[in-house]
Amino acid sequence: MNTIKVRMQLFKNVILLIFLISYGVSNAQELKKNELFKNKSYTLPYILNRPNKTWKLPKKLNEISGLSYIDKYRLACIQDEKGNIYIFNLLTGDVERKIDFEDDGDYEAIEIVKNDAWVLKSNGTLYKVNNYLNENEDDVEKYPTILTKKNDAEGLCYYPPSKQLLIACKGHPFVDDKSGKNQKAIYQYDIKTNLLDLDPFLVIRLDFIKDLKNYNTITKWGVELLASLDDAKGDLTFQPSAIAIHPVTGDIYILASVGNLLMIYSSEKELQCIVQLETKIHPQPEGICFSPDGTLYISNEGKETSGRISVFSMRTQPFTNDGQ
Repeated sequence: MNTIKVRMQLFKNVILLIFLISYGVSNAQELKKNELFKNKSYTLPYILNRPNKTWKLPKKLNEISGLSYIDKYRLACIQDEKGNIYIFNLLTGDVERKIDFEDDGDYEAIEIVKNDAWVLKSNGTLYKVNNYLNENEDDVEKYPTILTKKNDAEGLCYYPPSKQLLIACKGHPFVDDKSGKNQKAIYQYDIKTNLLDLDPFLVIRLDFIKDLKNYNTITKWGVELLASLDDAKGDLTFQPSAIAIHPVTGDIYILASVGNLLMIYSSEKELQCIVQLETKIHPQPEGICFSPDGTLYISNEGKETSGRISVFSMRTQPFTNDGQ
């Protein structure tokens, strides 16, 4: 049985290599502009390849998987192996405090709601760290959801219109075994009743993104084959890793490390823009959050280099696309 698993993994790796090679070629030819899609009336308020500042993260945050805004001096960060909240100081560029809330595990996102910190585990379990900045670190509540490891929950944010949390699934989009081919989903979680709405808040169609990326024949074949081998994670077109709500416009920002894309929906869930992120600036984007004035923070997990957090100021004046 182990031999079969090894051979299957080797086969997947070969297909993935073919995909990456062909995808790189098609990218060089086709992705001359970073904006793959944009509504005529929409203007992207950031130059995503020109950060105002970038912080190189300490080793303990090399695998940063999520972040949330605290104040103009601090961000709350999580990494995907430790049950800790790291308070990152933007002035010193270092972790000023570590808050233990659970044993080691696969933690993917964090969201600060008033005085509490909500942390998302990849199996869909939520942790509420009450008054997280207080000295008492024992006041932690654990809430399993109907989501499972198959859904691979990775993104978490607070949604002001409904006063609920949004959870973005990187893996299988649905809470049952219904086919999830060519789809990814976002769910709402009620923080008062601690229940997950079984109907998706938003369903993302991957076939539209594939058309925009203009995959060549080999790439299309590789993507489809990988998806058939693993319906939950096989499709490399777009796999959500983070989600945030713009505090000024109300737009929904969905970030994907797999696919290196940023999708932006209006508050009415109308697609506004799809941006191909540059790997030089965003090698592995895993977290996204905003300050109240619309300043954007994106975290990247470390690969060959250290993990990093980059900040982008919101532009208020009209501009052209020459920077993006």
